[in-house]
Amino acid sequence: MPSLAAARPLILGLVVVLILAGLFVLLRPNSPSSGPKTREFDLRISEEAMEPSNITVTQGDRVVLNITADSPHEVHLHGYDIEREVGQGEPVRVSFEADLTGRFAIEDHETEEELGTLVVRPR
Repeated sequence: MPSLAAARPLILGLVVVLILAGLFVLLRPNSPSSGPKTREFDLRISEEAMEPSNITVTQGDRVVLNITADSPHEVHLHGYDIEREVGQGEPVRVSFEADLTGRFAIEDHETEEELGTLVVRPR
């Protein structure tokens, strides 16, 4: 039966390996699958409401909004200061990089009615 003094280097080596493995898991770089993505959403505005009403993306993602409406609207995305005219039945495509984090109102610029929200989470 080995003595405690003989087992000490083995136990110390095992503790060092466990610590290094834990540090590797905690500090490893992000995998390629967690990088920026293109996120595309089909938005429909009808009777002063947008569907879906909430959009969530991650900072750095390319956001593409395909917007259609049952009546003319001037859509304004606060924070990004993007404004687009959306005609009745005329789809509009809006594309931008989500470089700002936070909650941003999407509103009808003329009536100032909030149609929905864009949420950009930090990466």
